[in-house]
Amino acid sequence: MNSLNGDSREVKKAIVLAAGRGKRLRPYTDHTPKPLLLWHGRPLLHTTLTALANMGVSDVCLIIHYLAEQIEAFVGDGNAWGLSACFVRQGVLNGTATAVQLAADFIDAPTVIVAADYILPPDHLQALHAVYLEAGTPLAVSLKALPEAELSQRSSVRFAADGTIAEVVEKPATGQAPSQVGASLIYIVPPQICSYLSELTASPRGEYELPTVINRMVQDGYKLFGLRQPAPAEWHPGRGEAGG
Repeated sequence: MNSLNGDSREVKKAIVLAAGRGKRLRPYTDHTPKPLLLWHGRPLLHTTLTALANMGVSDVCLIIHYLAEQIEAFVGDGNAWGLSACFVRQGVLNGTATAVQLAADFIDAPTVIVAADYILPPDHLQALHAVYLEAGTPLAVSLKALPEAELSQRSSVRFAADGTIAEVVEKPATGQAPSQVGASLIYIVPPQICSYLSELTASPRGEYELPTVINRMVQDGYKLFGLRQPAPAEWHPGRGEAGG
């Protein structure tokens, strides 16, 4: 495993996962992609790009599919956020690992991967970046406390004896979650992830999930540090405001 030292650990690149259909939010997403649903008058994606810019990111690659032209038009070249933006279209929506695989050539330095449908506070990613730099681990993830009833539809992390994360369990069976702490879809990854993206394994649900790739890296000795943060809010129908 290659070490990452010095200034090379600064995260200047981001992959934004913005391809999803947003079926659970139909009919609101019938004509608007989920990342562009309005919150306090501005698209959700605006909060993501603002948080990335505040983190110090300069280059962002957006993975798009559903109503892709709308996202391209909204983001443009990224200059409105002080970013340089590019786009990759995901042909088949079969998992977050496949989405990241499409942008593997982009990951030539530490990169933050984030879902486009969170409502992120402006400093949310700054906090994760700071602890990532302090911890010195090659991998980092934003963690959140979850009600027990939600674990089977989200994720649960298993902690190692040293406090790092030994495993991210996606959608654990009822009563089988290793903890009530889940992983948000916000990871910092090193460029070494690219070799793991070349051989993907489907989950029992037939999806190619990013946590599966992360778990393989952890098994090979890459340390995964987690920062417990308030759970990112998600959009709810009604007044276009954040839900809990």
